[in-house]
Amino acid sequence: MTMGMGNPCLRVDSDSAARLTLATPEGPAALAAWHDDDELRVEPTGPGAEWLQPFLTDLFGLRFKPPVFENPRRMRVVGERFAGLRLPKLPTIFPRLLQVVLQQMITFRDATHGWRKLVERLGARVPGHDDLWYPPEPKAIARMASFEFIECGILPQHGRRLVGLARTAERIEAVWGHGLEADSLPKTCEYLMSLPGVGPWTVGYLSGSGLGDADALVLGDYGHPHQVAYFFTGEERSDDETMASLLEPYRPHRYYALTLIIKSGVRPPRRGPRRRSLRERFRH
Repeated sequence: MTMGMGNPCLRVDSDSAARLTLATPEGPAALAAWHDDDELRVEPTGPGAEWLQPFLTDLFGLRFKPPVFENPRRMRVVGERFAGLRLPKLPTIFPRLLQVVLQQMITFRDATHGWRKLVERLGARVPGHDDLWYPPEPKAIARMASFEFIECGILPQHGRRLVGLARTAERIEAVWGHGLEADSLPKTCEYLMSLPGVGPWTVGYLSGSGLGDADALVLGDYGHPHQVAYFFTGEERSDDETMASLLEPYRPHRYYALTLIIKSGVRPPRRGPRRRSLRERFRH
């Protein structure tokens, strides 16, 4: 859920301290979190601070017990290296859904640029934190015109999807129900899949990076199949079917395993033409 180092809604101050903002039914909230020896300390502020308190444990993934992967050795080493990795379970998911949709079919750099411009246009600065912003509210996004998205560096088709999702935001949050019910995850995934512009990649990525689903399978990604295959077999090119087969032994932690592989930095050599950024595309 980082959206790059320039994410106005998340600031990493050191290896042991960070600040982030979230939306809540009572208004936005800001969190300052830091490690104090072996303890995680969190200080919420803002209109939604009190509402957010009961959700902090799941938000930071503290109920999740990381699995120990013994084989292959490379996976065990990566698991030990990132032993502190946790998967967040967000009490409200609309801002994270927007971040994921912005990453559809474009470079991560372009997606993070669009998110930053969107937040700076529609969000609000957190009092006392000049470099931290609250995320934009759905109703503000629902009112945006096409040219405003373009001014933020967001493709028109992405803008239309964001507007449609913003108009459905209350229903999305109602179906998720803050993740409190046993069937919140499957119900939410099924509902999201019924919405225009939302498919398996978006739902899989959102489930793993925002809904606390350690077993989410992300299908349709350009690079993940190649990276997973290269990590395990040395093959430079692959597909979704092969990736799913290679991750199958790690069920019910396939998304967690995928995240470790991505963080390992082990990836196949680049070949072919480099993907052009949005700025390069707009020049021609």
